[in-house]
Amino acid sequence: MRLGKTKIFTAIVILAGLLNYARVEAQNTAIIPDPDTPKEWSDRWPEKLALVKKGNIDLIFVGDSISEGWDYEQNQAVWSAYYGARNAASLGFSGARTENILWMLDNGLVDGIKPKVAILMIGTNNTDWLHFPKADSPEDIAEGIKKIVAVLRAKLPKTKILLLRIFPRNNVPRTGDAAQKAADLSQDIADGKWVTWLDINKTFLKPDGSIDPAIMPDLLHPNPVGDLLWAQAMEPTLKKLMGKPFNTAILPQMGVERDFYDWNTRHSMVKEAIRQHPPELVFIGDSITHMFGGLPKSNVSMGDTVWNRYYSKRNAVNMGFGWDRTQQVLWRLQNGEFDGIYPKAAVVLIGTNNLTPHSARGNTNEEIVDGIKSICSTIHSKCPKTKIILMGLLPRGAKPDDLFRFRIKQINILLAKLNGRDGITFMDIGPKLLDSEGHFLSGITYDYTHLDEKGFSAWANSIEPLIAESFGESRQASK
Repeated sequence: MRLGKTKIFTAIVILAGLLNYARVEAQNTAIIPDPDTPKEWSDRWPEKLALVKKGNIDLIFVGDSISEGWDYEQNQAVWSAYYGARNAASLGFSGARTENILWMLDNGLVDGIKPKVAILMIGTNNTDWLHFPKADSPEDIAEGIKKIVAVLRAKLPKTKILLLRIFPRNNVPRTGDAAQKAADLSQDIADGKWVTWLDINKTFLKPDGSIDPAIMPDLLHPNPVGDLLWAQAMEPTLKKLMGKPFNTAILPQMGVERDFYDWNTRHSMVKEAIRQHPPELVFIGDSITHMFGGLPKSNVSMGDTVWNRYYSKRNAVNMGFGWDRTQQVLWRLQNGEFDGIYPKAAVVLIGTNNLTPHSARGNTNEEIVDGIKSICSTIHSKCPKTKIILMGLLPRGAKPDDLFRFRIKQINILLAKLNGRDGITFMDIGPKLLDSEGHFLSGITYDYTHLDEKGFSAWANSIEPLIAESFGESRQASK
């Protein structure tokens, strides 16, 4: 049977169409730059371009909503502590897929900057068939990740790339397995020199391998505690790639506060107080100590009654300064507040203000502990016989799962290692201020940070045996 010319031509056209359709279907969209960006990028995109244009950026995060989360208010304390000294910028965009990042890189996302390190984590949205038109195969996603790395290397030839394994997820069926397979397929791009592969996923998992909802409540995005754990897990590698920031917590620095008092005036008052009546007992700290009571007199005092009952006959001086960090305490100790005095005991409670950015960047847990160690060393360099009662940081925040609570527990574990060393006795009274579920007991605090009279009473009662011992007394803690 012979076909006519018209039928043959028609068959060829149909076949060509089918072949072209097959090619389109087989095309990997994960590697094709796509400008089809979500509406919520309309403000963020120009803002980030403007930020990049300013320059002076040494570290960038490139990725999706997980990286964008660093810009959220609840993460600023951790961001400041780990990245505030590193000229860092979060270039993450909620909903971004590999193709979107490729388009951004083609349209100015990193133009004109020369960061030391680029942290890349992308691909989880490519697995999501529920919230996006389609999901890509793990092979296609891996190809998209590799292409992004190639483009970053071409645009930033002197920048080291830290490629993170896609974080675990379990909010949409099948996405978690696909993301992990894509990550497995992409890790061979690491060369150990310009591209480093890092898997920190165990950070977010329970012992049985499932995602910990206390860290990833929606089984996709880390909460503030999760972001802290992310930063801590990544820090050893980041230090190797770009160095360790200088620890501001150990650099003596004058105070700048004019909140409920004048810092310089109080500094002068403390020096005058110790000149006129060299103290046998000193309390050193921030606003929590400042509001305890005693001399020099403060216009805000919540614990006068307790102070007078325990310390009025022990010639005590209050060296607490509102808003002080470890660096302000170091400056004060080195500038007249411990000169010519030989107290029997020094009660030290400092560090909570170092947790957050304010007049200085926030500090990491390790930096804060180093600052506290430096304070103790300074005290003993001036008066080796002074017994130091080092208080653990007090609980902070209304909820037991608050980021501050989590960090303070970590810090106190480190501080506890100082107990018994160099004349230091460590004491953590935090558990005495809380109920069995971790909530503050009634009357302990008025703002979930500072103490009320009942809180000061708990503090004084707890340390009384140590104070009495320092004074050679036989007193016991009150009941």
